[in-house]
Amino acid sequence: MSEDLNDRPPEGSLVRMKGDPDGQVMWVTCSALGEDHLWEGVSNGILCEWTIDGEPQTEVFRPGQLDIVERGQQTT
Repeated sequence: MSEDLNDRPPEGSLVRMKGDPDGQVMWVTCSALGEDHLWEGVSNGILCEWTIDGEPQTEVFRPGQLDIVERGQQTT
């Protein structure tokens, strides 16, 4: 298991970018995309979604880039 799993919010968590306390709140839809998944240079990233003007937006973040606003329930 990778050490960076401690920097990964559980799926369903509400998060925002570190250092941006008034930033966009997003929800985590996948906390670890997998080592063979590469999105804009990010391998095994954290997939987040949010909505702007009714349009869904997605972005992949590296572990450690997000602050948890509200922790989701971890499922096993």
